[in-house]
Amino acid sequence: MASSIETGPSDSPADFEDRLRQYRPHIQVTNIETPQQRFPRHGDHANPQTATWRSNLAALSQRRNLLFTAQGADIYVWIPKGSSQLLGSQPEMIVHPVMNQPHASGYIDLSRPHTINNLIVDDLGVDEVLLLVTDSGNVTGYNVEAIFSAMGRCAKLQHRRPFDGAEVKPFFAENVGQSAWGLAAHKFARLIAVSANTGDITVFAFAIVEDAPGTDNLSTASEISGLDPGWGQSGQPWVLIEDDEQMMELKKKMPDHRTQNLRLTYAGHFENIPCVSFANFDLDPNGTWMVSTDIFNRVLVWKIWEAMGPIRSSIYGIQAHDQPERGWSVLPIDPRRVHQHRLKVDACGCRPQERNDDNRLTFDITGMVDHLTDWTPMVAPSCREPLPTHHILPNDIFSPECIIDTKPKRRASSSGAEVSSTEASPDKSANVSARVNLDRKSTRETEASDESEKSQPPSLRVKRGIPDLVEEANEHLKSYPGLEGESYDVEALLNLQQRFPFHPHNPQFFPIVHFSEHDISLVPYPCDSAVQIVAEAPLSQSWPGRSQYGPIHEACDRMNMIKYVPELGIIIAASQKGRVAIITLTWQAEIGHSFRVDWILPFNSQNTDLDAPKVPLMGMAVSPMPGFEQPLDVPSIPRRFEPKEWLKFDHRLLNPEKDDDPSVPLSDSRFPHNFNLAKDNPGSHSAGQNDSDPDAPPSRSNPLNPNTDEADEDHDPFLTLPELHALASDIYQPHEEWHGWHPSRHYRLLLLFCDGLIMSYEFWHTWKN
Repeated sequence: MASSIETGPSDSPADFEDRLRQYRPHIQVTNIETPQQRFPRHGDHANPQTATWRSNLAALSQRRNLLFTAQGADIYVWIPKGSSQLLGSQPEMIVHPVMNQPHASGYIDLSRPHTINNLIVDDLGVDEVLLLVTDSGNVTGYNVEAIFSAMGRCAKLQHRRPFDGAEVKPFFAENVGQSAWGLAAHKFARLIAVSANTGDITVFAFAIVEDAPGTDNLSTASEISGLDPGWGQSGQPWVLIEDDEQMMELKKKMPDHRTQNLRLTYAGHFENIPCVSFANFDLDPNGTWMVSTDIFNRVLVWKIWEAMGPIRSSIYGIQAHDQPERGWSVLPIDPRRVHQHRLKVDACGCRPQERNDDNRLTFDITGMVDHLTDWTPMVAPSCREPLPTHHILPNDIFSPECIIDTKPKRRASSSGAEVSSTEASPDKSANVSARVNLDRKSTRETEASDESEKSQPPSLRVKRGIPDLVEEANEHLKSYPGLEGESYDVEALLNLQQRFPFHPHNPQFFPIVHFSEHDISLVPYPCDSAVQIVAEAPLSQSWPGRSQYGPIHEACDRMNMIKYVPELGIIIAASQKGRVAIITLTWQAEIGHSFRVDWILPFNSQNTDLDAPKVPLMGMAVSPMPGFEQPLDVPSIPRRFEPKEWLKFDHRLLNPEKDDDPSVPLSDSRFPHNFNLAKDNPGSHSAGQNDSDPDAPPSRSNPLNPNTDEADEDHDPFLTLPELHALASDIYQPHEEWHGWHPSRHYRLLLLFCDGLIMSYEFWHTWKN
């Protein structure tokens, strides 16, 4: 296209709309299963109990066709059937979670203390696990494959459905003191993080033990999973790390600090913490980075192996003094898994409105919702009555009395910690109010006009490409062979990188996406919030006529259900009021990382139907469609490999049953951590493409060159097991059934409402652009 909507009027709005349609993921409705269809009045099964005012109570396995839902204090296991993803009225199995402290009291409902507040399915090591937290502070974990195997045994023995899940033993059961909400896992580092109403975040780090001398350095997946029943239960030894002095002792043992089970407690919040997340991708295999948000909208950034307190505290988004936002979800994203665009308007879905808010450069992209398809902010008046059991959330559920005692207890030392000056000014009122702005004023009125460059300080201009972000944190490369002086030998560096692995450098440039009650914000750097991308209230709704639905949805107006699909460069964010945003992560040279809301669900055409949801959302679940499931993890992970053995490892990993010449060299496209020292083609690294990851992290050291400044006699040339696991996972790319037939993996999205209604969708990418 010769011209654009940003450079002149010759690019018509129709051309822009056509480009957006090509960039968006494809999505289609697969089915709507109503409560009357699932639970007929004279049927044998009643609608199971559903707890309200919790977080996400549904999760899908990424490897098996299993759906997990939290029904009160129990886990129901379902098998979605057919292309319509039907659940019916009867689960396949019911699991009664094991409680570490069965007599602990609850917070929301004292009569049901073990009601599940949140559950997730994620990878932990090479295993897929189901994790749940309860209102009593209990945390329990199950191996998904163990549940799947138990269901197979029960079916073979012709047990009566629903099967009793008593034979499934948890691999993990602990308690964090008070009602638990935030929940996260780190695949490579084998970490579980839990946030609680104590104001603390507890990280459980499972021991990583090296093989004994003389054993085979290539361990199978089953040998190193470590998720045996009984781990973490009462009586399992945990080394407690609760203050800076204990952290200093732990740091002295690095990199051998993971030889025991660790329980680390981090203090920094003084309010309830609904969400905690890791940088759960291969740029941070050791699980260094963690982020969290609280109900006063503060975002805290942690480096968990360096200090027990946060290294940064800041407020994301636009703060209105009369209607302060509450933080509900926060998520670090892989900076490489983005869709790259040439034009800002394509990356943001509209012309970003640039302004300076309190010395912070803000790109406001609220106007992007004007270009959405099959969407309207007005809800159709014809709808069924809400269930009378779904009471409005009490106004005092997050009252001033819920604030954690701010008296210093185990506060981490503030030395070396960078704390933002933009602290929250908490509002003592706890009334939850909807902030619906259907006008959006000038953010949409100026899209057809040209925008002149605003003068900003150089430090606030974001014009560096993704490869440049790597190079900026790559100063120490000058000590590598062939990199002396102002010029360097690219071929020499690439040859070195192809032959030997290095410890990855801690990433400094991954973006963080934050979700409040109404707004979405993205900050490109974890320790620098001088630039942000903001979309205000993209899921806002207006309720005409029958206003009794308004209070319910105002009380549920919180984006507390988030699912990241890095393979497609997509985040799916749901509000408990029943609205869902399909968000595409993007990048453009001038503004850097950004995002674009491509779809809002349910579609407007569904809202006009009598079966449109008008009750709160119980849970949201995302996974590959049947036939597109994620393959099992790597069949083997190297252990304590020396650099000279790397080529042998790579051959054995990719060809585990062959005994050919192990000196076959690595190809450039298979090695995961090549440096990209040339300028990138902006369209060559969108999510879903199997390139060589040019933006991978730089190395910490060169274990092969004893003359480098960073080498000393105590230097350990071996990579840690999490680092090796990350490398092995990148190299191991098995053939899948859909390869060659479909341009991308197909995913499903299930929306489960409190009255039993289920809405299902299928989405995928064609990668034509």
